[in-house]
Amino acid sequence: MTSAARLRAATTLAAFNQRQDAERVVLRLPVPVSVNDMHAPRKGGGIRRSDPYKDWLRDAGWRLAEQRPGRISGRYVLHLGLPRERNFDLDNLLKVTSDFLQIHGVIRNDRAAEHIGLWWQDETSEVVVVVAPAAGPISMPEVNA
Repeated sequence: MTSAARLRAATTLAAFNQRQDAERVVLRLPVPVSVNDMHAPRKGGGIRRSDPYKDWLRDAGWRLAEQRPGRISGRYVLHLGLPRERNFDLDNLLKVTSDFLQIHGVIRNDRAAEHIGLWWQDETSEVVVVVAPAAGPISMPEVNA
């Protein structure tokens, strides 16, 4: 693990530890950039966070701070309601939002997602985020061959 990765992990853990456990977290966030637009080429090779992604992280961070959410410890379910008027694929915004929740300590690790649901909504121009503890593992339904 690089020193930058260690620093990010420590910062994320500190953000998580500063929040109180919650039974459920409901947030409204600005619509994120597409996962395809998260990174940009770095001069001399490699990649960096794109300027639109950095702008969104800043704006969404302020919006999150206004709402003062708690945290969900352990396995969780995540539901995202995305504004229908936008022209994007539902799943293109999932990774960006999930990473954001981890960076800001709402969840400990996005690998702990037990179930994820996505839906179109017409109530707001923002993304509606609902995070709750998972009741248990999701069982695989029987599939008839």
